Amino acid sequence: MRTPEPDQGPDQGFAEFFRTCLPVVTRTLTALTGDTRVVDDVAQDALVIAQHRWGDIHAYDKPEAWVLKVAIRLMRRWQQKYQHETPLVSMPEVVERVREVEALHSAVRQLSPRHREAVALHHLLGYSVSEIASVLVVSESTVRTHLSRGRAELRRILGGSDE
Repeated sequence: MRTPEPDQGPDQGFAEFFRTCLPVVTRTLTALTGDTRVVDDVAQDALVIAQHRWGDIHAYDKPEAWVLKVAIRLMRRWQQKYQHETPLVSMPEVVERVREVEALHSAVRQLSPRHREAVALHHLLGYSVSEIASVLVVSESTVRTHLSRGRAELRRILGGSDE
């Protein structure tokens, strides 16, 4: 009896995907919330859900975007359940950036949730407007509005700079 190859079946490539996706999801949630207490749990929960659906999502162009969508929804639910106002905290160890980037991340966390999500996905992770619309389940024009308003608010928070 022959044993199947390790890369065959519905779990094909999931271990590698998990290893590369988990840091992206935790960095994204940390940038969005600054709350390191639940970020790891929410990121891992999103990836557990992805593992159960891996047979479908592994073929997506950007399975990472699907996981981010799930993680953002889980984080929103957690925040609503506990009526959690995101604290402004110093950047965690996972983000090793220069002082200016830390100031930008702190400013991003001060934005409203939708502006924060759009700005972070676009400017920190490089997602296109259409990809953000898919992740946040809104129209592309809504994403453009959130980006425009989020950038204007960032300029105000950062003292009028165009950084």
